[in-house]
Amino acid sequence: MNKIDLAGALAAMGHGDGLRTLATINDMAVKAGRFKGRFSFHAHEAEDELFWVIEGAITVEFPDHAVRLGPGEMLLVPRGVEHRTAAEEEAQVVVIHPRSTRVPPPPKSRNRTAPRAPDTSK
Repeated sequence: MNKIDLAGALAAMGHGDGLRTLATINDMAVKAGRFKGRFSFHAHEAEDELFWVIEGAITVEFPDHAVRLGPGEMLLVPRGVEHRTAAEEEAQVVVIHPRSTRVPPPPKSRNRTAPRAPDTSK
């Protein structure tokens, strides 16, 4: 058993590193990332996805509305629901979802930090 240093893991991540797997619990992945920019709309047909903001703010956008999350706030996006995340300034976020979940490519911009990185949990 090893403790997980969330603050240290987030501090060690560079811009554009995306999500890094911190732990797995049964078939679930606990990942952390530094978000900046806007993803494309997508849906995970078989997986729910939880976003938990640690620092900064993100907006989870849906086709008909948006939910802004600040530090300490979480949002569960049910399977099959089209969504994307957006962050004007860098935000530190924990994402929890099944290990099978595939995320879209990160936003393309010079100052991007997006939730995608190689999954080292396999």
